[in-house]
Amino acid sequence: MIVLYCNPSFWEYRLPFYVELNKLFKGQFHVIYSTKRYAYGHQNLLNKIKEELGKNAHPYDNELMFDVKSKSFNKFTEGGKQIPLPIHLWKKINEINPDVIITEGFFQWTPWIQLWAFFHHIPVFMGYERTLHTERNNSKLKTWLRKIQNKFIKGYLVNGSETRKYLESIGVSPTKIFIGGMNADGEGLRKGIAALTIDEKKDMLAKYKKKDGLIFLFCGALIERKGVEPLLKAWEQYTLIHPNDTLLMVGGGTLENKLKSEFGSTPTVFIEGRKEYSEVCKYYAIADVFILPTIEDNWSLVIPEAMSCGLPVATSIYNGCHSELVHKDKNGITFDTLNQKSIIQALDYFHHHDLKEMGHQSVLLEKPFNTENCAKREYEACLLYTSPSPRDPKTSR
Repeated sequence: MIVLYCNPSFWEYRLPFYVELNKLFKGQFHVIYSTKRYAYGHQNLLNKIKEELGKNAHPYDNELMFDVKSKSFNKFTEGGKQIPLPIHLWKKINEINPDVIITEGFFQWTPWIQLWAFFHHIPVFMGYERTLHTERNNSKLKTWLRKIQNKFIKGYLVNGSETRKYLESIGVSPTKIFIGGMNADGEGLRKGIAALTIDEKKDMLAKYKKKDGLIFLFCGALIERKGVEPLLKAWEQYTLIHPNDTLLMVGGGTLENKLKSEFGSTPTVFIEGRKEYSEVCKYYAIADVFILPTIEDNWSLVIPEAMSCGLPVATSIYNGCHSELVHKDKNGITFDTLNQKSIIQALDYFHHHDLKEMGHQSVLLEKPFNTENCAKREYEACLLYTSPSPRDPKTSR
């Protein structure tokens, strides 16, 4: 069975997942992705995709983007309203001639893929991540269109229960929803931590850790949606209670300069900016607790990343992964980012628990969502819920 995953763009952490799926499908798993969505400077990632997936990686160069605001065709940019026009995508799919096709979300390439699959009698699975919270402002028209599209979807490969709740709310049958999980590259991070020398770790601890204090690590985009400003404002009050704790923030974004201006001189706050993915493991290695105060996220990968590295975690109730991954008094706690008192209580919570045991529990709780287990569930969904190919036996492989 040939399986094709049409994913317009993905980052390095997704590669081990695709490699594992290719093993499960015995070399018959293929990925199409748009080279136009990788900005200048990402050539190393494009090279790595080809290196890891070989002939099963299919770069697609013909995508156009129509910018709604300027009413013109532009290069792909993050944010804004852009309508993708996947010129010659069907030709690319025809070259692979899949038995099963997997798409991402209801928009982007999906309508085109669903139409191709309809004409070729090929089952379509959808990778989907959104939740009731992230979709709370959807229009009735968008919901109605998704209900129509649902009629032509064989199954949904979702992260967890929060996504399941949303899909069921728009009429998707529970029998079509399969928990796949958006996995982090835990193994790669652990290898990076293991490769750190004792001196490297000592140097970082000397820079960031105070005597008897905890290091709280935030890793992610410094943007409004991640809740970094409420966290920093709560931190000012929190350090009156625990003055030796430090907050280490790794990541870049539109708020970076503003935050450095307002909080950069605070001796307990370190805003380090964006780091290469290969460097992130160093910060996981020295942290005591990982914290993510997001105001809106489908399934923040940094939470399972931190858990796989043996860290206790704290995240907000607005994070779609909290139901599965964060268990109070086992591996962490959840809080309300919009309530400063809730943030302060969550930070203080870790001074009253065995962090080593919580980190151990994090590793155990993350395991069902590691690369191997997520890939296995998606593989089984494709096998169990895909009927035999309806193609003419004379033309089938």
